[in-house]
Amino acid sequence: MSNASTLEVRILVLAPRGRDAFLITTTLSNDGMSAVTCPDDEALVVRLQEGAAAAIVAEEALTQDGLKSIAECLAGQPPWSDIPIVVLTSSGRASLASIRRAKELEALGNVTFVERPARPDTVRSSMRAALRARMRQYQMRHRQETLARVNTDLERFAYSASHDLQEPIRNVAIYSEILSMRYGNLLDETGLEFLGNVRTSAIRMQSLVQDLLAYTQAASISDDVPEPTDTMAAYKSALSNLAQSIPADASITSDPLPPVRIRAVHLQQMFQNLIGNAIKYRSERPLRIRVSANLKDEVWTFAVEDNGIGIDPQYSELIFGIFKRLHSQQQYPGTGIGLAICQRIAERYRGRIWVESKPGSGSRFLFTVPA
Repeated sequence: MSNASTLEVRILVLAPRGRDAFLITTTLSNDGMSAVTCPDDEALVVRLQEGAAAAIVAEEALTQDGLKSIAECLAGQPPWSDIPIVVLTSSGRASLASIRRAKELEALGNVTFVERPARPDTVRSSMRAALRARMRQYQMRHRQETLARVNTDLERFAYSASHDLQEPIRNVAIYSEILSMRYGNLLDETGLEFLGNVRTSAIRMQSLVQDLLAYTQAASISDDVPEPTDTMAAYKSALSNLAQSIPADASITSDPLPPVRIRAVHLQQMFQNLIGNAIKYRSERPLRIRVSANLKDEVWTFAVEDNGIGIDPQYSELIFGIFKRLHSQQQYPGTGIGLAICQRIAERYRGRIWVESKPGSGSRFLFTVPA
């Protein structure tokens, strides 16, 4: 309970008659539970919004308007929260009216029915179970909040470190180039090799830091839904940036691409990484890349399909991890962050990304964007 406030551990009681509310409150209080009586369903809504562990409600105390208000209040809970509601129902045989009423009460969500006359120990055990369930929700919230803080701190550190590292790494690359130009004639073959290794490593580190910076920036994308983006413009911008690496005999085509609610810079980044990978991991055959989009259930699924070397299905999830590579730096240069950036962007826009592939048969990368 240390992670919950005083308001969050109380049990709210709504009963139509003062004596009923008094008996329920006394029963719960004698068992060590904090019980608070609500005079009507409007007061129950207010106190639910303030915080509560659970509520116990007499069925006849709920008006139709009150039931609607309480259901709307509970529907607005954060994702971790699901307040337990115990409803004391009327006794007697089941009827069409009682079945219909039960269906209406199910709108409260996490609801448990206890038929009257209910013994005190039944009420106590029901509320103890509800309280235990609520405490587990508070623990989950605490873990989520802790994890969010840790992730935020790590992202800030990664951003700061990658940003601050750019200048010294750039200086190493520049001065190693100057050394080679001015004093290369004074070095023997081994010295020139060492100096070349320094310059190559500095350039690779520079690329790595830039990609790491892009990865941390992808994590801080706002949750606000942007205006529709011209997808064809983002696609063409990606191709323009990749122009120097596209083979002369390559064929890169696209179906008409729809506008989607994702920022242009991020959509361009997605296309650039996926098409860039298709170019890098091409086979000996003339390169063929096709970009398409399909709408289903209010979700656009984009596909970037190539005829490259393909990927073993056992690595279809591994490749989206940061710094995860299936080939050596000598075979295929790169940092191993591109697909991780794509995954970050897709998830931030409530979508996902995956691959369909097998060795020697090309790859088909797909990502979704809500319409």
